Amino acid sequence: MHPNAQPLEEARRQLTQLLEQQESLAPALYRDLALYLQVLREGLLPAVQQACFHLATQVVPERYGQLPQERRQQFQQRLVALVQRCTALLTVEQLMGLAAHQQRREHRRRTAERQRLLEAFLEGRHDSGASDAAADAPGPTAADSATPGSVSLGLDLPVSADLLDRGIPGLAGTRPSPAASEAEEQPPAPAAGSELKLLQSLFSLAAEGMGLDTTSAPETDPPASGGVPSSDEQPAPALLAMAARMELPDRPDPLVTGSSLPRDPLLQLTWWRHCDAALQRRLRNLSHALNVEMMRLGLAQGLLPLNLLDAVLDGQVEALPAPTNLLRLPLPLPQLAGGASEVLAVLLRTSDLEFQQPRLRTCRKRLEQRRRALRTMAKRYRIWQRRVTALEAEQQWFRDSAQLQNPTQPPG
Repeated sequence: MHPNAQPLEEARRQLTQLLEQQESLAPALYRDLALYLQVLREGLLPAVQQACFHLATQVVPERYGQLPQERRQQFQQRLVALVQRCTALLTVEQLMGLAAHQQRREHRRRTAERQRLLEAFLEGRHDSGASDAAADAPGPTAADSATPGSVSLGLDLPVSADLLDRGIPGLAGTRPSPAASEAEEQPPAPAAGSELKLLQSLFSLAAEGMGLDTTSAPETDPPASGGVPSSDEQPAPALLAMAARMELPDRPDPLVTGSSLPRDPLLQLTWWRHCDAALQRRLRNLSHALNVEMMRLGLAQGLLPLNLLDAVLDGQVEALPAPTNLLRLPLPLPQLAGGASEVLAVLLRTSDLEFQQPRLRTCRKRLEQRRRALRTMAKRYRIWQRRVTALEAEQQWFRDSAQLQNPTQPPG
């Protein structure tokens, strides 16, 4: 019996108890979240009407008074239709469906970005190889074709890179030894050519650690033709640094974007973050649609792009104080907006909606209490999970040592 068999069993028992405890609390958390969304759906239309009322009557009252009655009624009906369409999507199932779509789109974006970086590097290597070949080819250079007696000013280094590679004797003006010349003519050592393989292994190890299939990933294996460096070429050190910093795209995980709560507390926290991000995206889309409707009637000072709204929601752009569910931003060029120094638009946020609705604020407090309890449980779960991993590694070490001392003993 291994010396850590009992601690390993105890650690696994603790993990099982935490999972069972969290599984018993999951239905109550799901009900609280569904209740929060129900209260949000009930109070969304009054909040939207209040925000649009402020823009129409306090910012551009002259324009709203000049509109025909039919257009004003159509505008009111359009507001109700937009809110109803949005509230139909404010359910846990619909939000997690949007979260799954966002995760897949982010995965495709990061995969394309990684592929673009690799292709840019390979093209740069091909261009640099062609330039080196052109420089080594015999023929008249710019200095040879210059007018006799003129001075040629170039941006090249006074000492070439190949001269630096030959060492100090080359700098001193001495001729390299025959042994050095023979070494230069020989093919590079396998250690020098293995850096590209090291780069490929970085991607392979990262992919294996994330559960990706490296055998069917053509982007990690450069083709044999087309100006791509072969295995005996030495890549630039900047590529190795870039490969170390480059993050492989995560494969979309259905457990953290499904309609049901995952059992793992760590995955539940991720599931909750995806749900909050999807809710923010729904409200942002509704805000943009409302701004478009007001822009059509001339009730808006300008139409803010979606990426600017996202920057404000993420805290990357500081906004001026404004009424609830409204966004006030200063204009960098006042003369382009008829002398206006700022723009006011609709931006629905959960914090403003909770400030307006006490019942919604109460639901949020209950959810935050459950979130704090979940974080505590996830922290305990992570500690015991690491403990189990360490004990399993120790147990495997003892097995390997016993197998080495007694080769006739079957492994396991």
